[in-house]
This record gives sequence, structure tokens and C-alpha cells, in this order.
Amino acid sequence: MKLFFILLFIFSVVIAQTPSEYLKAPKPVDYVSAEKFSGLWYEVARTYNSFEKDCVAATVEYKLVEDLKYEIKNRCFDTKIGGNIIEYNGTAEPSNGSIMSKIDMTYFWIFTKEYRIIYLDEDYSSAVMVDKDMEYVWIMNRKPFMKKEKLDNIVSSLSKYMDTSKLIYTPQDSQGRYK
Repeated sequence: MKLFFILLFIFSVVIAQTPSEYLKAPKPVDYVSAEKFSGLWYEVARTYNSFEKDCVAATVEYKLVEDLKYEIKNRCFDTKIGGNIIEYNGTAEPSNGSIMSKIDMTYFWIFTKEYRIIYLDEDYSSAVMVDKDMEYVWIMNRKPFMKKEKLDNIVSSLSKYMDTSKLIYTPQDSQGRYK
């Protein structure tokens, strides 16, 4: 029995020291202005998630309703641009204090998850939001499309944290509309 525990300990130490293929999510950006971040964002790319399974032309809108609280409206077309609209709403508040670069998003009053903004242009024209495990990743832009060079740079920077071949590039309506 003593040998079993010794082997278990050694195995645990070896596993703990084995480097993972990717690093965990990077730290969030230092500062996010709640006012400047609010507004409509177009989804350029994302990782798979069941609630966006058949979404195209996905957007998320952050509406500042209090100093540090957003109402969130997620919208997309079901399967094809111009099809039925899928919409789900939630709220977001800073995870700790007044730093909006880490926010808790709540949907359906009970499902809360922390997300962090790991990339944000100085002019708030594009951003990357992730969870701490990089399971959920969104590349967002203020316009329906992002310049290829910029997108390539963002994807390249994400490659040390995730398998970027898993990104799903979101078809967008060229006019960014919903009807």
C-alpha cells in the first residue's frame, strides 16, 4: 500500500510538470472604458459553443445601463443571412471592483461566467474576449468585416494560447443589418 502511494505521488509530480500544449488565457488588458466598450460588436470569429451552433451574422450589443453594468443583447440569423433571428439577452458587470477588462456575464438569471478582454484596439474598433480556459473565444469588430492583415495578426497572437484551426469564421451581412 505504501508503494502505491509513493507511485501515485511520483505520477502526480510528473503530470504536474508536463507542459501543456498551449498556455492558459493571457491576462486581460489593463483598462477598458465601460462607455467606449458599449455599443454594437460584430462577431468575426469564435470557437464552437452550443448556443451559437447555427448562427450566422452574429452580433453582441453592450448597453451601459449603470456606471459599471451592461445589458447584453446577442443576435444572429439561424443558418442563413435573412433567416429567422435568434436572440438571447443577459447582463455583465465587472468581476472584481471597477475593472471592466474582466466581466461576469449572466444569462437566464442563473448562468454566470467570467470573461476577459485580452485584446482591445486603442480606438475600440476591435477586441478579443475569452474565458480563462480559452474554450470560448470571440474576435469582435465594430464593422461587419475586419481587414485581413489585422485579423491575421490577432489569430497569430492567439496561436500560443489555442489551436486557431478551431476558430469558426462568422459569415456577416455586408450591410450589418437584421431585416
